Amino acid sequence: MKRTGLFWGIALITLGVVFLAHNYGWFYIDWSFFSRFWPVLIILAGLNLIFAKSNSAAALVTTVLLAVSVPLAIVGMFHGNRWDNDHYEYRYNNDDDDDDSDHNRNDEDDNDRDESRPRVQTSHIAEPMDSVIQQASLKFESGAGRFYIGAPSDSLVEADTKMSVSKYSMSVNRSDESRSAEIELKLDDDEIKLKSGELVNLVDLRLNPKPTWTFDFGIGAGQANFDLSAYAVKSVKLGAGAADIEIKLGDRAPQSDVRIESGVTSVTLKIPKTAGCQVETQGALTVKKLDGFVEIGGGVYQTPGYAGTAKKINIHYEGGVSRFEVERY
Repeated sequence: MKRTGLFWGIALITLGVVFLAHNYGWFYIDWSFFSRFWPVLIILAGLNLIFAKSNSAAALVTTVLLAVSVPLAIVGMFHGNRWDNDHYEYRYNNDDDDDDSDHNRNDEDDNDRDESRPRVQTSHIAEPMDSVIQQASLKFESGAGRFYIGAPSDSLVEADTKMSVSKYSMSVNRSDESRSAEIELKLDDDEIKLKSGELVNLVDLRLNPKPTWTFDFGIGAGQANFDLSAYAVKSVKLGAGAADIEIKLGDRAPQSDVRIESGVTSVTLKIPKTAGCQVETQGALTVKKLDGFVEIGGGVYQTPGYAGTAKKINIHYEGGVSRFEVERY
């Protein structure tokens, strides 16, 4: 009974804070993520039932997490469709005004809209490719939103963005001596001014497939779909808060190292069957799905014949309350 009262007390407080924050625009929540959040609730409920038998501190933790998550998921169900429509309009209608020039393009939408809603701007950023570049690194940092990496580009890197409260800036440092380029793409945080708690933040990245790539991603919340199968990937480092993440890797590099640290997330990694894979996981509240892997001890799993494979993918995953899956294709 004590935990029941704690659950409803925190749930009502969370619901009240969410509505109050939305009315006054205190902070932004990506409802598109929470509209697909319900599988995590099942995980939490199952863990809560298990821990309740021993009356451990973990039962108290899962009760609190459930009390916070349930209101967010319910409210998210009523907001998710609007975000899906925004993404559809961006990915398909934005192709009408493509510009191949290597400079920033910012165009404000001219459609009539409610003046209380933030004005959305689209931007195209591109950096030309240099044949001398053999190594490239991309550091991408953002808060809440939707982020994509897809088809390759003839440019070194290009990005289409759709933003309602700020803009992205990109810096590139080239070294002819090391034949490398360091790219950083991030939000101009100083310009963020939320209006009515609403935010549109969509980023579609395309990269050149010739260099060997190193990635460093920092994502606050939302959804990320990174198809890196067309690139030679040396390493991927990802830090995420509350997000739904899918990463697809190829076998163009002899070895790829992936390190992920996450909070409340659902993470799916797709790896080719032509590469051997080793997975090391940490996190007591992480639900793992590693079909085709063999546990060798200490939270380490390997695909059969891993030691003898020419191409290897090594994954280190550390999660909070999360779902982690490695899928072989």
